[in-house]
Amino acid sequence: MRMANKHFFQPLLPGFHTHLKIPVAFFSKHMEGRNDHKNTAKLRSEASEMTWKVNIEDGRRLTEGWKEFALAHDLRVGDIVIFRQEKDMSFHVTLLGPSCCEIQYGSCIDQDNNLEKIQKKNPKREEAESSCFVANVTPSNLRYDRLESDEDSNHISSLERIEREDKKGGFVTLTVKPSDFKNSRLYLPMAFTKDSGINAKTKLALLDKNGVKWSTDLRSECNGKRIRMIGGWKKFFKANFLKIGEPIMFKLIWDGNTSCVLKLCS
Repeated sequence: MRMANKHFFQPLLPGFHTHLKIPVAFFSKHMEGRNDHKNTAKLRSEASEMTWKVNIEDGRRLTEGWKEFALAHDLRVGDIVIFRQEKDMSFHVTLLGPSCCEIQYGSCIDQDNNLEKIQKKNPKREEAESSCFVANVTPSNLRYDRLESDEDSNHISSLERIEREDKKGGFVTLTVKPSDFKNSRLYLPMAFTKDSGINAKTKLALLDKNGVKWSTDLRSECNGKRIRMIGGWKKFFKANFLKIGEPIMFKLIWDGNTSCVLKLCS
């Protein structure tokens, strides 16, 4: 079987710099039981001739070494990474921006793997963004119609940029399990609802790529700490041919103080 046909993608969400999970479906089909004796993955990209060694924990979690890879490539929330398996635990990684176009890199990655140097910005990426002003948009900005520009945002380090983006909570990945479909309820991640301010009184709708809204109701459990969707979301998943077990990325968009939509990104 050709390795080139084995690949998976992951959208980068707040907190992505600490670790990245290999999807269950990919792991079960192409990795489980075959490389149990190996706990290191090798990553490479078109941006450099370097090979990055990244630790794997619990078979699926890319941990130590992943943060350095992310910083070196100036990855940000909303970017998409595509892993193509080349051999055993070796992957070629293609890096896409939020527009789904491949990120263009200059010679910004230091071949000696010096952390201080690899935190430098990607010149071509910064040049492409130089005609825009950068603002830190948070859920509260959208809810209260308030926006503050950040004139110094072009001078912060990659790590600082990631930490700021982590607090936005504007994206969420949902993975539907067979039991979710059977029980007709889908839980939203607690960290996401806490950061975004979503609660049982929030009016939520799902928005597909054609601009069609699918209404769903929210219910709370555990004294309001857990929020789940009931009604509407199953029809949305079926109509958009979304698969059980695969991570689906959504963007949160507020419409007033108590209404919002989750816009399908992937």
